[in-house]
Amino acid sequence: MKENYKKWLITAFVLFINALLWIVPSNIAYLIAQQRDILLGRYTLERFITLLVLIPVSAAILYLNWSNKENERKRQFQIIALSVSVLVSMLTIDVFLRLIQCKNYVGQSDLYHRTPNTSQNGVTKDVPEATFSYPTSPAGYPDINFTLTVDKRGFRNQTDLPKYDIVAIGDSFTEGSGVSDDQAWPVVLVQKSGYTVYNLGMSGGNPLTYLETFKRYAVPLLPKTVICMLYEGNDFRDANFKKKGRLSIYFKTSPLRNIIQNSMIRCFGSSTRNQPANKNPDNEQTVVDVPATSVNALSWLPAAVPDGQDGKYYAFKVKALATHLTDKTAFINSTGCRKTFEFIGEIKKICDKKNIRFILVCAPDKPHLLLPLIRQKLSPEQLHAFLSLKEKDLPPAKELMETVLSRINIAETATEEFCRSQSIEFVSLTKALSETIAGGRQAYFTYDQHWTPIGQETAAETIYNYLQTASSKP
Repeated sequence: MKENYKKWLITAFVLFINALLWIVPSNIAYLIAQQRDILLGRYTLERFITLLVLIPVSAAILYLNWSNKENERKRQFQIIALSVSVLVSMLTIDVFLRLIQCKNYVGQSDLYHRTPNTSQNGVTKDVPEATFSYPTSPAGYPDINFTLTVDKRGFRNQTDLPKYDIVAIGDSFTEGSGVSDDQAWPVVLVQKSGYTVYNLGMSGGNPLTYLETFKRYAVPLLPKTVICMLYEGNDFRDANFKKKGRLSIYFKTSPLRNIIQNSMIRCFGSSTRNQPANKNPDNEQTVVDVPATSVNALSWLPAAVPDGQDGKYYAFKVKALATHLTDKTAFINSTGCRKTFEFIGEIKKICDKKNIRFILVCAPDKPHLLLPLIRQKLSPEQLHAFLSLKEKDLPPAKELMETVLSRINIAETATEEFCRSQSIEFVSLTKALSETIAGGRQAYFTYDQHWTPIGQETAAETIYNYLQTASSKP
């Protein structure tokens, strides 16, 4: 009797834990603000997969719990054998998928490039990243049919010269994410200036990869000028410089993992209440049913600039804005900032030794540009509610608004001061991009952090003007 009571207690506990985890939803408002997929309208992808995995684990626990002494060892062996066979099968499938998949990138985390001599064609659709999105989802930038041509070195170039006037290094903003070959700013710069320009930009790069790529590929091209573009949105992250374990990298790059995740999103993440924004031919806003708790925090996004019929819509994630809460001292002393300046300094030293002109271009993120442009129609309470989705212990609404606005330019200012101390030429894109947006031209995609062809052209124009007015040219 006592033994049965214990078994029923364990059973009740297992069922209670399962029920509790299914009943309690994830933070829906935060997930929408981060544009992350929401499954069944309640859970993060990771949470939902965990809940599904918990079902067979709980079944195994209950199966063992209700075994008697005669068959206990037999049941233990059955569960162990089944678990091992499942794991081995999954590992075998994963290895097979890795062998047959077409690799997009080659190399290590500190120095990598795309698969050489390849070409990709596709369509960039400016729609919300997640199917369950903002309360209103206006149409984004029109679809772009793009071609991404990769040369023999693994970078986005259509020319092969022994040397170049200018070499550009950076991340996806330099490579040209979402735009076609002739729309990336290094190519637009060629069209405007007549200089030969080689693009060493690589999506997902950071200042460490800029340095290693510069040493390996830029120096042999004998450039007269090297232009390094820093994107303040992620180049200063501490995580860029933390070593990742091989097991972690292997797991994150698993093709089987990606298939499972995508299957879960397709099956459980779609919502008929949220139709893709670009299906709206008249550029009208599609209203989406979101939790009431999200409305005040999210109703102002995507924001239109300028007001009126010429307005273009822009959205950004709460984490992107939260980075601008950091004060100057904390920013300068952060690992991300110190490492970034260290690697930029290394590039400068090599350039000086090789008699190469070095220019650093600072690319602002969306919050940096948009918050000053929409401050008159964004209430302090809305901003406070938005940031509260991620940050705790925030100051009162009015004080928070002034704090964020006063710190919005810290990363760029600190970078400019560093460049001045190291005699590095510095170019800011903030003013030019801000004027483009304020004038009703869409410089950034609505639902993505990257530049549209208009933004790429603005960057190229700004850099070209600097080269024309600077004391020396490439």
